[in-house]
Amino acid sequence: SGNPKTIHRDVKAANVLIDDSYEAKLADFGLAKCCLDNDTHVSTRIMGTCGYLAPEYASSGILSDKSDVFSFGVMLLELITGRRPVGKSHPFADEENIVDWAKPLMLQALNTGNYHGLVDPRLEKDFDISEIKRMVLCADACVQHSAKHRPKMSQVQSD
Repeated sequence: SGNPKTIHRDVKAANVLIDDSYEAKLADFGLAKCCLDNDTHVSTRIMGTCGYLAPEYASSGILSDKSDVFSFGVMLLELITGRRPVGKSHPFADEENIVDWAKPLMLQALNTGNYHGLVDPRLEKDFDISEIKRMVLCADACVQHSAKHRPKMSQVQSD
């Protein structure tokens, strides 16, 4: 029959709490959905927060454990860049999705080793390159357009 697994459906920075040991804990399971391990996906009414939704879920309501992986990748991009998931780069610009904005910059940074165009400018270039590289590699893997190309959360956790 398979083991039950939980799909959170609303992984975002506001739902991550930090405990006394600085361990991150995911909170607010109000939108969570349970399904069996042998279910590859479930179809459901689309809920969650704009900007964090995986493309296949946002467009068709197809939900899988890889949907939360995408949202985690968006959250990582927020941490790396200091940008909101959806916003304007300047007052007259159209609203821009952080994933579309970051994709070419991540590729460029990983190819050149120069992360300054991607990393939050408020850090004033004061960051550990090897840590940023790990975060960018992870974010890039998590926000793949195709769910089947995203890692499992257990892989993300162990990297």
